[in-house]
Amino acid sequence: MENSLKLTKSVEDYLKIMYRLQKHKGVIQVKDIACELKVKPPSVVEALKKLSEKGFISHEKYGDIKLNEKGSKVAESIIHKHEVLKNFLRILGVDTETASKDACAMEHVLDFKTVDKLKRFSDFTQVCPGNIIDSFNYYKKHGKLPKTKKKSKFTI
Repeated sequence: MENSLKLTKSVEDYLKIMYRLQKHKGVIQVKDIACELKVKPPSVVEALKKLSEKGFISHEKYGDIKLNEKGSKVAESIIHKHEVLKNFLRILGVDTETASKDACAMEHVLDFKTVDKLKRFSDFTQVCPGNIIDSFNYYKKHGKLPKTKKKSKFTI
């Protein structure tokens, strides 16, 4: 997805939570959104009005809340961004909890093109000759590059 839609962190968080609730519980309820986002139900109701006006959800007062195709696509792209960032941080050796928390913060500010390059680099590390991750871990531990018999053609 392109980053042509400039959404606020709040809107992205709502869409992401609603997507997960719809996928795992089958229904989206105000109380569940409020609990997940640690906000009061009236705040959720206000947000739902805005999300409905922007065309991300269908919602009738006291009725069902459903992400529509547009809302689902945006939520999926945000979740994808989060997973790519979390994976990249894990490759760097960041613990899972911190990587998830940091990915959540980063997903709101990094451009999709940047995230795509991080994904490509992450994918590259899995197939790179000479195991770039082992070399990086050595560098982190010793503060210098490991000795190798020949120089890599790759530059960072």
